[in-house]
Amino acid sequence: MTKKPRKLNIMVCVTSQRTCDKLIARGMERAAAEAGPTELHVVHCVETGRNFLNTPYEADAIEYLFTAAQLAGAGLSMLRADDVVDALVGYAQEHEVGLIILGAAGPTGSSKEPIPIRLQRKLPGVEFDIVAPN
Repeated sequence: MTKKPRKLNIMVCVTSQRTCDKLIARGMERAAAEAGPTELHVVHCVETGRNFLNTPYEADAIEYLFTAAQLAGAGLSMLRADDVVDALVGYAQEHEVGLIILGAAGPTGSSKEPIPIRLQRKLPGVEFDIVAPN
């Protein structure tokens, strides 16, 4: 009896329209390189009370992000939470994510550790693919 390959759930964390294409493309590359089935999730999370995509043209930016995810064969989840890291951890656990793709963290301007480091600490069994800016 052959064992069915386990599905790899890939979560692509996007923060803005400028970098989303590059991150989603990396998610597609990683999914294509897998021997077994994959499921791609594009996730954007913002702190409660903040604008989703930091633009006055939010509706257009959300439509763009939705289309980019759809063209990649991915679902798009827009999350709003008091704690972005906890929300992303919860999403990853709920969807049994095995690989998270996200951009390299820029300067935080605060005493908090960058989000990628906090996520890695809270999700030790998950592989991370950090994509550097151009």
